[in-house]
Amino acid sequence: MKADTKDLATLLTMQHLDMELIRAKKKLSELPQRAAILEIRKKRQAVEDKQTKVAAMRSEAEHVVMRIKDEDERLAARQSETQDKIDESRGDYRSVEALSKDLNGIMKRRVALEADLAEAHAKLAQVNEVQAQITDALNKIVAQENTHVASFQEEGGALTSSIAAAEKKRAELAEALPPELLGTYEKTARKSGGIALARLTGGSCSVCRAAITEGKYLQVVAEAPLSTCPACKRMLVVDE
Repeated sequence: MKADTKDLATLLTMQHLDMELIRAKKKLSELPQRAAILEIRKKRQAVEDKQTKVAAMRSEAEHVVMRIKDEDERLAARQSETQDKIDESRGDYRSVEALSKDLNGIMKRRVALEADLAEAHAKLAQVNEVQAQITDALNKIVAQENTHVASFQEEGGALTSSIAAAEKKRAELAEALPPELLGTYEKTARKSGGIALARLTGGSCSVCRAAITEGKYLQVVAEAPLSTCPACKRMLVVDE
């Protein structure tokens, strides 16, 4: 495999960067804040769903209160009108009797509405209390989320910046390599878990630790400074 001293140095530096990138990306993906944020956001969604349901219940309870008040206001107006008619019809016994019957019906209905209104107000108060509890719980969850997000941004931001710097440097190194050599490196890295390079050390591959037999050893040395490990197929730097 054709490579000069400069290419080998570039490849080794790229290998070092790739290993740093693997570690940094793994650390970023495994930051504890990430899992905590996901869990908190699940809880937040559940609480927000409850908040939506309670808001609908509150709207319905308020509608019931308004409906009862509207009906009572209409009945109050009728009651006043009916009383005025009774006062004007003192000499007409039949009219007074009929109007008095209507008045009694109106008053009974208003008494019933008063009880309904008290019940509606009690239900609305209960809904308001639940809504306040949900709002308080949601505020606490949001505060926890913000704390974890800030921590994640601080630690994750440093890792992200480090990753970006390493990737920029790697791109510069890649441009300095012959296209064929770079292609071999990238292909080997994909097949070998990101570690494309190994060294010939004491007759063995420094990565897979496989001993190279005498016949293969002579071939590897003949291909110096860059060969291929017969066992793991990584690019093998031969500097023995």
